[in-house]
Amino acid sequence: MVYMRTTTFPLAAIVAAALLAGCGTLDKPRADNYPATGQKKARAVHHWDVLAGDVAARVAEKIAAWPEGEHPIHVTVADGSSFNQGFLKLLRVQLLDRGVALSTGPTAVELEVQTQVVQHEAMLPSNPPIPLPLTMLGTGVGVWRDWKVHYSDRNLLPGVATALGVGAGLALDLMQMHTQGAAAGGPTHTEVLITTALKTRERYLAGSADMYYIEREDAVLYQAPLPPPPPIPVKTWKVVAP
Repeated sequence: MVYMRTTTFPLAAIVAAALLAGCGTLDKPRADNYPATGQKKARAVHHWDVLAGDVAARVAEKIAAWPEGEHPIHVTVADGSSFNQGFLKLLRVQLLDRGVALSTGPTAVELEVQTQVVQHEAMLPSNPPIPLPLTMLGTGVGVWRDWKVHYSDRNLLPGVATALGVGAGLALDLMQMHTQGAAAGGPTHTEVLITTALKTRERYLAGSADMYYIEREDAVLYQAPLPPPPPIPVKTWKVVAP
């Protein structure tokens, strides 16, 4: 009897080889996502005040070694948007609370605030996570009727028939609800970039850059008001006696 020796390659090795063979034919890099991060959403004047306090703290730290009151700072904004005008007032108060000397007119040192609204046209994912309204019965337990109403069109847990069940998807939703809440509302197509620059006429001394999600309807708060329409020309006629 002749015994034949066969060699069995691990499945992982076979899959890896297939992937390498496929990748060798690509003529451009693949698209990878950035690692998951968090970005705040500005939805209230209080959020502007929090940002003003953070900027003021950084400015105060930067100029801590300056002789007290020797170089007063003139705070300016780029335009008359609602955000800029509100943020200007909040930032002045936050700076004064930290002992920073401010000037009412132009000086050698300026703190300039600028905002830029960024509107993305690309569509967000077609099936983003939906906050699940839950009737909490205890830690990690949700009423099945809420799952059925809000996720009936998703085949995430086929065959689940128990009245009170916590599957993997529901457990994740409960955890997200507990840690994040429903108030943030998820990412939006509209963002705002808020930058500050502490500078003299010759050089930049310090700066900051902060990014926030905002609702599309709130974009007008961060944009300069439109100029008034030009006056309508008035025609006059001279009456000539016959």
